[in-house]
Amino acid sequence: MTEQRHSRSGLHRIYYVQGSFSFTCTAAESALIEEAWQHAADLGDKAAPGEPTAEFLASFPPTDLGNPFNGLLEIFDDPNFPIFGADIEISGAETCLVSIFGDTDFQPDAIARLVQRCCPLTLSEAPIGFEWSYSCSRSRADGIGGGWCAIFVDGIEYGATSEGLSRALRPATHRDPWIEDPVHPLSDWKDEVANDDTRLGYFDWVTARHAAEPADMRPANS
Repeated sequence: MTEQRHSRSGLHRIYYVQGSFSFTCTAAESALIEEAWQHAADLGDKAAPGEPTAEFLASFPPTDLGNPFNGLLEIFDDPNFPIFGADIEISGAETCLVSIFGDTDFQPDAIARLVQRCCPLTLSEAPIGFEWSYSCSRSRADGIGGGWCAIFVDGIEYGATSEGLSRALRPATHRDPWIEDPVHPLSDWKDEVANDDTRLGYFDWVTARHAAEPADMRPANS
């Protein structure tokens, strides 16, 4: 997420999250992506969304019959701000090319959930993946990095570029296997494993969770 803070010198720091990827899917799936994207844009602008299709309601089933769009709002970290932080382009006929790209506030989680909900047929044949980067407008330790996402029909995996670096700098013998991260406890990791929401080991999962946090919230030397 793009954030703006004051440094001790009084100067602003602006954080950027950037991503760009393309994938192919069926025409029906791309139409559903386009519809959901437009509904989210209308909701974000406080405008009245168009009438949802039956396909949309099946992919984003509402939990409140009085609001047919709350199923869509569930894919966002904050339902009050349904933004993808990106632009979208779709081309093709029977098989469509979908391109999603943003250079300031790219939202990996919401975009991954959108693709998973809209493209079950394509994902049943092969997963879809993308990468993103984050950076800071001013020099800051640990202010630059990146991550990756792999979308499966039955789950979503996340990782960070810092994982490989962490493994290289910290041999396995250096880690105490009985120490828990205070922010991301073992119980949370076990829940995600049980729900098939991650296939990462505990330490790699902790690293990925910290990498997804705003830069100024990450622990030192993470």
